[in-house]
Formats: sequence, C-alpha cells, structure tokens
Amino acid sequence: MSWRVVLADDEAPARAKFRRLLAADPRFALVAEARDGVQALALVATHHPDLLCLDIQMPGLTGFEVIQSLGASAPLALFATAFDQYALQAFEAHAVDYLLKPFDGRRLSRALDRCAALLTAGGGDPSQRALAADLGTRSPLRRLLVRHGEGWTVLPLDQVSRLRAAGKQVFAHGPEGARPLRQSLGTLEGQLDPAQFVRVHRGDLVNLAFVDRLEPYGHGDGLLTMKDGSALVLSRTFRDRFLAAWMGRA
Repeated sequence: MSWRVVLADDEAPARAKFRRLLAADPRFALVAEARDGVQALALVATHHPDLLCLDIQMPGLTGFEVIQSLGASAPLALFATAFDQYALQAFEAHAVDYLLKPFDGRRLSRALDRCAALLTAGGGDPSQRALAADLGTRSPLRRLLVRHGEGWTVLPLDQVSRLRAAGKQVFAHGPEGARPLRQSLGTLEGQLDPAQFVRVHRGDLVNLAFVDRLEPYGHGDGLLTMKDGSALVLSRTFRDRFLAAWMGRA
C-alpha cells in the first residue's frame, strides 16, 4: 500500500518533474494535482492525502494559506519553492521538509524518507499538526476562503464587514452577501488583526472600518449601525473592548 500524495504547483513543468521523480518511489502514489491553492484544498477534501506537496507562491492561496485553511486536519506538508527566503517560515509551520527549486531526485528522496518515517510512526509528533494548524497566528489573516457555488474562492478581509456564526456555520458578509466559511468563529478570532476585527456579541465579529455609529440600546448594550445600513447588538460583555478598539482608530 502506498501513501497518497496531492501536489499543488502553478507551473506545469514543475508538476511534471515532481510527478516523474515521485514515480521512482513505490512508497508514495500521486493521486491528484492542483494548479493553485484553492484547487489544492478541494483535492485534499476529496482524496484525504497522507502528504501534501506545496509550492509556496501560487494563485488564489499561497502554500502557507492552504495549510492554515486546513487547520488541525492538515496532512503532512512538504514545501517546494524557488525562493529561499521562505525557509524559516516553512519550518515554523513544521513542514516535514523544504525543497529549494531546482531539486533533483536524490534531494526529493531524502525528503520522502523523512515523510515515510513520520507516516510509519503514525504522523510523527502531535505538536507538528497542532503548530501547523496555528500557522498564520504569527501574522494576521489578510484573506478568507469562502464558499462560491460548488467550490471555494478567496475574499480579502478588507471587503468583509462582519463575521457571523449561525448555528454551526460561520458566514463572512462581503460585497456579494453572506458566504459560508470553513473555520469556526473562535478560530478566526485568534487569526484576525484585533485592531481591525472585534467581537461585539457571542456570534459576531465586526470590521471596525464598516461601523457607522453606536447608540445606547438598554441594559448596558449598544446598537451598532453599519455603513451598509444593517444593525447588530453590541453586548455589554464586549462593550469596553469594542470601545477601546473603535476609539483607537480615531
């Protein structure tokens, strides 16, 4: 039985070279190839790979953003790039290895040996996956992956007026209405810039740039009116934190 591999690289020659080199190792089987980060996420959901081989600079989502979006469910990650300045960030993300392009079969074989050792041991140190899930908390998110029809698309956070939890689903409110997300509201809150997004209610985070005015609402609560005319309650539980952040933008 071979371990399943999904490859994501926006350059066809790079995918072809990786495919050829990987074919020489019977321990691994390439099950799918992606041309960008968004497609990589869809293929991971379909094929449930043991190993995800990622270029770093790709359209849609970078390799780091792919791992961030997958969170704790991320498989082992092997990064490849032509730019060595990403090496530190790759290892901070607890990638199994970091391949600097152009690499040869011998270098890939060493990386696959490391992957095989971790997979044989059941995935390696559990902290690897935990820290991979934490990727991006070192710097705030700039984009979100949102549902678009049957697939996913990228939405810049400066276009998102608020994030709202409804039952077990979280929605990003942007120019085209409310779009469902993959992450929980609690997970997102820890990845957002606290000077931009602030929790105002148990189920709401607002982008301060979209807040028009605040009025008293009774019992210590407030009523926030957004620039699009919508309104939501500012709970007294989060009032002081909201006011500090909102006034700090003045």
